[in-house]
Parts: sequence; C-alpha cells; structure tokens
Amino acid sequence: MEYFYLYIFILLCFIVAVSYYTTYMSSKHMSEESFNSDKQTFVLLGDSILKNDAYVSDGKSVDDILLERTNNKTICLAVDHSKIVDIYSQVNKIPEDLNSNYTTIFLSAGGNDILTHYVDQSNDSSDVSILKTMFGAYKKLIKGIQNKFPKANLVLLDIYYPNNMTYKQYHSVIDSWNKMVYEYASKNNLSVLKISGVLTQPDDFSFGMEPSATGSRKLVDTILSAY
Repeated sequence: MEYFYLYIFILLCFIVAVSYYTTYMSSKHMSEESFNSDKQTFVLLGDSILKNDAYVSDGKSVDDILLERTNNKTICLAVDHSKIVDIYSQVNKIPEDLNSNYTTIFLSAGGNDILTHYVDQSNDSSDVSILKTMFGAYKKLIKGIQNKFPKANLVLLDIYYPNNMTYKQYHSVIDSWNKMVYEYASKNNLSVLKISGVLTQPDDFSFGMEPSATGSRKLVDTILSAY
C-alpha cells in the first residue's frame, strides 16, 4: 500500500500527458488542413513542363490535376515554348495580393533556351559555354521574382533527361545546367524540385520530351507531397 498513491499519481500524470498530446496533435492537424485548403496557393511559371495540356487529353495536364487536387488554389501562368525572357510577362500577371508566405511559386525555365541553341540551331552539344550566358539570364529572372514577391516561397525546377534517342545526345548539356541550378539554389537558400528523378520512364513522356498523362500525375504527386 505504501506505493499505491504513488502509482495513482503516476497514472494520473500519464493520462493528463496523453490527453494534452492528443489535443495538441488534433489542433495542429486541423490547423494544417485549414492552411492547406484555405490559404495556400500554387503559382506555375515557365514552359510546357508545367503547361503540357497540348500533349495530353483533357483534364490530364499538370495544371488541370493540380487545380482539381488543390480545390482551384492553383494559378497556371506557364506557357508552352516559353524561354527565360518570356516569363517576365507571366510574372507580371501574378496578383499582387499573392505576395504572401502562403504562396508557392514554381519556376520551370531554361529548357527551351537550351533546345533553341542546341537542337534548332544545331550547335555542338559538347560546347556548354553558352550556358553561362543563359544562366545569367535565369538568375536575373529569379531576382526579379523575389523582388516583386519577397514573401512568397520560390521553388526552382531542374530539367529532366528525355530518353528519346533524339535528345539523349543533349543529356550532358542538361546535366551541366542542373548542376548550376543546384549550386545556385544551395548558395541562395532556394528549394529545387528535382523532376529529373521523377520523370524517368518512357511512358512519362509524350512526343519523346513532353510530360505525358502519367508524367503529369507523377509531377503533381511530387509537388503535393513536398509542398
């Protein structure tokens, strides 16, 4: 009996602790649900990686799926074939009231600049010196977004490696670009969505290089699981 009241005291302390923890976690979960559904907004900037509706059936594009799964809390301003310089006009269309901690901006840029130089203009893929100039323009764009929306969260996308034979010869160029993205992001405390590790299979692509319906779903799953 000499330990009876001690046991009772310990049991009561345990019950109170469990009750407090359960209440805290329930409150935290409700808060997170409210944040995700009511306040958070995704903004998509860039090219066909995020605006691939021309390459998939209706409702299967990245922005269509995101709109559905975020309860219309996604604004897609990305435009197919956009180069870095074209994205400034997209930035100007972002509503000013989205300068908020609850806004996440996803930026996909650089891929069409690379395609134009190496594929359309048939330049030597072993010469990556032009990437320095391209990346200078890319960094300027990033600064422009940050200056206009300093409170928003900016997420950079790397470039995936199309496994179509036409584009495999440019994998070394993409690799050089991605390394610059990772290094810049690391030095400037920016997040990178590494889609190069997400879209890796033939059925992830339409027309050899655009995200397919399967690719769209994988991208959206990755975005929602990370952000």
